[in-house]
Amino acid sequence: MELLAGVVANGYIVALNCIDWVKSRKLTSYDKIITSLAFSRFCLQVVVSSDNFLSKLYPDFFYMNETSSPYTVTWMFINQVSLCFASCLSVFYCVKIASVNQALFNWLKLRLSKLVPWLLLGSVLYCLVTTVAFTLFSYSYCISSHNSTDCLSRNVTISDNNTFLIHGIGSISPIILFIASSALLIISLWRHIRKMNLNSDLNPSFRNPTMDAHVRALKSVVSFFILYNIYYMALTLSIGSLAYVSDELRITVCTIIVAAYPSLHSIVLILGNPKLKLASARILHSANC
Repeated sequence: MELLAGVVANGYIVALNCIDWVKSRKLTSYDKIITSLAFSRFCLQVVVSSDNFLSKLYPDFFYMNETSSPYTVTWMFINQVSLCFASCLSVFYCVKIASVNQALFNWLKLRLSKLVPWLLLGSVLYCLVTTVAFTLFSYSYCISSHNSTDCLSRNVTISDNNTFLIHGIGSISPIILFIASSALLIISLWRHIRKMNLNSDLNPSFRNPTMDAHVRALKSVVSFFILYNIYYMALTLSIGSLAYVSDELRITVCTIIVAAYPSLHSIVLILGNPKLKLASARILHSANC
């Protein structure tokens, strides 16, 4: 159900923005980022859904090394791209909303629209390089074993270790970028809200109409920050191992969390975007009629 909700929500974001792009031949920088993010999540959840479906129908065949290795590489690449695009969205929020009097920050504000396509392309190339590099490293390590029987017997362990290594190394830059930009934005919004509250206390007649907007923005960023970090920790735990927790319990809990994040955050994006929210309301109204 979580995967289905995510496929529908992310597919809806991609479809609506693609229709708008066909009609107007242009997309805003924000729409480019959330469309790319939604598309990567859509592909990720389709891959995970296929894994769940095929593993039940053909458990022996699907988990043979020849079948599972391409799936693992594909899943890891799409997952890394999704994390990078989420970090790009956090950076976009930070640059557009945060109040920082720095020359570099002001320069980014003026040129962000032109930098967004390159930022997205750079994210894809970064994920491609890290995934291919460590996949080749895994295969070369296995081939370097002179005993082919020993290589085959350790192949699953090497694959698991390689997956954890790709996830850890490939996610360092996106997670640092996400945490830094989100923390800066949260601090900036919090200070701005406190300043507006202070002005309101000193002058009861003073009312800033943007107060509610800033509060909503702060709640949205905080929820994004919490969901992203919970997802990252659950994903790391699902790949790694814990001696004091049973594998069945660990995998079950982590799977539920990992499947929930792309769905929940995409729904938050829809509810927080006037265009997407209005279009979804129209669709629901037409369906009820």
